[in-house]
Amino acid sequence: MADVITDELIMARVVAGDMTALGELFERYKQPLFAFLCRLLGRRDVAEDLLQDTFLRVYDRRRTFKPSLRFAAWLYAIAHHLAIDTLRRDARCDYRDEVPDTPGAALEDDVARRLLGDEVRRAVAALPADQRTVIILREYHDFSFKEIAAIAGISEEAARVRAFRARQLLRTALAEYVDDAGNVSIPSHVTSTEGR
Repeated sequence: MADVITDELIMARVVAGDMTALGELFERYKQPLFAFLCRLLGRRDVAEDLLQDTFLRVYDRRRTFKPSLRFAAWLYAIAHHLAIDTLRRDARCDYRDEVPDTPGAALEDDVARRLLGDEVRRAVAALPADQRTVIILREYHDFSFKEIAAIAGISEEAARVRAFRARQLLRTALAEYVDDAGNVSIPSHVTSTEGR
């Protein structure tokens, strides 16, 4: 069994100026980071640009990386800051209109599940940006609250509060799909094609 080279070891090579190592990190993170940016911004074209910009910043700021940090958290912090700057700059544009499909969705053949997935993506996209960031990082990318706090530049408690508030909003937005016991069910009018 081959030893797995950690992101932090690869990043040490990047710090030394190794562009090949930067390419290795790009290959490792391009899909999950792109999915994060798509979910946060709601626009694939903007997410593609920010994905490239993020890795340019990684190289430009390589000497500020601290090996005691988890590389993924540092990377996502850079991407998050670029995304928030973009949202602020383009506040008149509603990027949430275009909700992208992301790879890895379960049961793509199941129409009802796809419809529910679309509703969940819309509900997440409708969250305020600060809450959307926390939910995406926690639920889609499995970051700890401590890492989310570092990425978003907030306290761990603030990250927990934002996640709680986001879940409340999602619960309300998706109430039609969850019964009193917390089981997911898809109402027949959602899957019915009559009247459409």
